[in-house]
Amino acid sequence: MDNLLSIARNALMNSQYAITVHGNNISNESVDGYRVRTVNYSELPSVSTSKGQVGTGATIGSVTRHLNQYLEAQYLKENSQASGWQTRYDALSQVESRFVEDDTYGTSALLDDFWNSWADLSDDPTLTANRTALLTTSETLTTRLNDLSADLATQQQELDQQIAQEVGETNDIIDQLATVNKQIAASPDSDDLLDSRDSLLRQLSEKVDVQVMYRSDGEVYVTTGAGQSLVDGATAYRFEIQAPHAAEALTQDSDFAGQINFEGSSPYEYTVEVVDGGTASGGSGAAAFRVSVDGGSTWLTNDDGTEKLFTAGAEDDSVDIGGVTVWFSQSGDPDSAETSSLSAGDRFTILPKNTLAWETTAGGLVNVTPLDDEGSGNRISGGTLAGLFRARDQVGEYSEDLDSFAKTLIWEVNRQNSQGAGLDPQTSATGIYQAAHTDVPLSQSGLAFADRVTSGAFSLALYDSTTGEPLGTTTVDFSSINPPGISTFDPAQHSLDDVAAAINDSFGGQLTADVTNGKLSIEAADGVSFNFADDSSGLFAAAGLNCYFSGTDAGDIAVNQNLQDHPELIAAGHVNGEGEANQGDNTTAQAIVNLADKDVTFYTARGSTTSTLGENLAGVVSQVGSDVSQAETQYSYASTLADSLDTQQESASGVNSDEEMTEMLRLQQDYQAASRMIQVSLDMMDTILGLK
Repeated sequence: MDNLLSIARNALMNSQYAITVHGNNISNESVDGYRVRTVNYSELPSVSTSKGQVGTGATIGSVTRHLNQYLEAQYLKENSQASGWQTRYDALSQVESRFVEDDTYGTSALLDDFWNSWADLSDDPTLTANRTALLTTSETLTTRLNDLSADLATQQQELDQQIAQEVGETNDIIDQLATVNKQIAASPDSDDLLDSRDSLLRQLSEKVDVQVMYRSDGEVYVTTGAGQSLVDGATAYRFEIQAPHAAEALTQDSDFAGQINFEGSSPYEYTVEVVDGGTASGGSGAAAFRVSVDGGSTWLTNDDGTEKLFTAGAEDDSVDIGGVTVWFSQSGDPDSAETSSLSAGDRFTILPKNTLAWETTAGGLVNVTPLDDEGSGNRISGGTLAGLFRARDQVGEYSEDLDSFAKTLIWEVNRQNSQGAGLDPQTSATGIYQAAHTDVPLSQSGLAFADRVTSGAFSLALYDSTTGEPLGTTTVDFSSINPPGISTFDPAQHSLDDVAAAINDSFGGQLTADVTNGKLSIEAADGVSFNFADDSSGLFAAAGLNCYFSGTDAGDIAVNQNLQDHPELIAAGHVNGEGEANQGDNTTAQAIVNLADKDVTFYTARGSTTSTLGENLAGVVSQVGSDVSQAETQYSYASTLADSLDTQQESASGVNSDEEMTEMLRLQQDYQAASRMIQVSLDMMDTILGLK
């Protein structure tokens, strides 16, 4: 009888406890991260009697918190991907909205208007209205390019600001996880802490791709998808934003004691690898290096497909790689040449942008900025951090492509205009481009378009400024410049100062050339005027003489202010074989019109491509649209998978109110049955006590 009462009492207590557990489930149904609990019963030990074994009832052995760790691992992976792609889609959609291609103000439409205005000028070069209309359409085009460039720069800045905020939030979550791990170690049976742990893991997976190892004590060991530790017990390993910098990885036997330097910004990381050892100060015996912008998977090539090699030099012998100037120097002193030598295999990484670094277990910093969408190079590959970094760098690539288009447009139009003639000859001209060094070969001068200048000849035609009669066309002779003592211009031999000297020697006082503040200027003597004639080298365009456009990229392209002030100087004609520049001549204007259908070369840090200007511009716009479409598709795919996995997890470990209510009704019946058992036991006791 005592055993029956004990069994009934335990059953009553079990039902009360279980009802509390399931009631708690129902009350937390809408709480994010809450996992359903179920009660586990265990049989109490039987007792032996003369009649055999008799049970003593049941007790609650434990409460199980349900979580399918396999499903959760898959969910965290897909959640990271969905979050990353959504972030990219949102960012790139904003860029796409700036590239609106309507028939009136679309960039391609404005380029067509530009060509059409040149065609109108070609039809009648003497008509002032045609020149004015050309200036108007040109200004509309250049302003549009300026605005797009500014918009892209602003977008990059905004993304960098978002990155800084996301890094802070990510570090906060990592710190919270480490704290919860510590609390779990002290209270391993706390289901509330486990809920907090898993909720934080989901939050972290939105920020960065993660892998989780669940330990037997309830703690988690968390790493990035590439394996970098983020949380290990109570220890947190955080992320940090690093400003642009360079790093080195020298071979074991390298004697190099200097440093690599750079100026400029880029969306790429530059891997610099020495292939032929030598000095780092330029000239004979200098080391040669190659460059990669994809972490060393591929290397930059020349137009013919051969691997492109650069010469290691000091600041005066720096090289330009996709808008980033690179040189070597003494350690801690960028202005002083280094005397020690580089060895084959020495590697340097140039990071001309803000990057994401991970704090290693040893306390150092490792670059984990995503290189691509696959997480190559042990980098992060998911979450908002990867999405923001990839979006920022994609915007940087769009900006580079737009700059490449603008630079090629400037060069090709200026290349024609610079050797053409306006309605009247000129008495003076000053280049719009400035050389950093005027006493070194032009190829090393720092002129914006120096890399496009080739060996060749250029001429100027002279006129009597009173009568307009031709006085002759003269090819500038460089024979007096010794060395090298050759008659034609060679950018690898002749400096800008040499150009001025050769002009002065060739024209005997009729023209005076001078270089002031890095700019070449030409002035005619009294009674003399001149026109720019044929130029097979591109020197006139590189120096900015008689040019239509000023600027070097999409951010600063503009119509030459001198032409805006003097439209009659727009070069529609050219100097013919008799030295004449007839006002009705349209040779140069037609040559510029023909550029619309001409295949030209475009250069970026990734290499060179060839197409028409219109095709290239359309390609820039379509690339943005393609990237937006890809981001949208990938987000849709990853989010669908994540939602499906979340649904499966909810089915396995979420609260189902219908099931919980059914269980509570059953427990209520158990409770009532236990109560009746107690009553039966008491009735039996009363019967015994009533016996006389």
